[in-house]
Amino acid sequence: MRSIRAWSRLPCGGGRMNQLQSDFLRNTVTAAQYTQKTYGVPASITLAQAILESGWGKSSLAQKCNNFFGVKAVAHATPDTYEEFPTIEFVDGRKTSVMAQFAKYPSPTLGFAAHARLLALAERYKPAMACRSDVEMFAEQLHRCGYSTNPNYAASLMVLVKEFDLTQYDIQPDPAAPAAEVA
Repeated sequence: MRSIRAWSRLPCGGGRMNQLQSDFLRNTVTAAQYTQKTYGVPASITLAQAILESGWGKSSLAQKCNNFFGVKAVAHATPDTYEEFPTIEFVDGRKTSVMAQFAKYPSPTLGFAAHARLLALAERYKPAMACRSDVEMFAEQLHRCGYSTNPNYAASLMVLVKEFDLTQYDIQPDPAAPAAEVA
C-alpha cells in the first residue's frame, strides 16, 4: 500500500494526479478499506464508484448528503433521511432527466458503510458479492444486478480502477462479517 504522500504521484492518464483527486483519495481510502474488511466489497470498486457517482466528491449529493454513490432513498423514507435531486437515468437506452429521492447520511463514513452494507446484504447483489475477488467481474455483475442504468457502467468503473491504480487499496475482507451481520 502506498503512503498518503505518494498518492499525488499516482498515474493519471500518463500524468500526475491533481490536488482534488489526491485529496479525495486521502479522505476516502480508509472508509473504503474499512468497508471491504467489514462487508467484503472491494475497496477499488468502492472508490471507483464514489469517483464516478460523485465527481470526485464535488456533486451536490455528496456535499449536502454525504451520498457518494447515488444511493436512492427507500420507499416510505421520512423526509429528513433523503433529499430530492435531478439525475440522469437510461430508459430504453436513452438518457432521461428525472427527479429522484436520494438517501442522506450524517457523515461520509456512514455513507460509505451504508453503500457497502447494501451491496453485501441485498439479495439482488449476491452475484456480484460471489465474485468479489475479481474486481472486473464484480464491476460487471454490479451492472447486471441493476446497480446503474448506464449501459457503460462496468467499463467506466474499470477505466477508473486502472487509470488510478485503485486495486492497490484492496485488502483482505473478513469473510465472517457479512454473514454475522445477517444473523
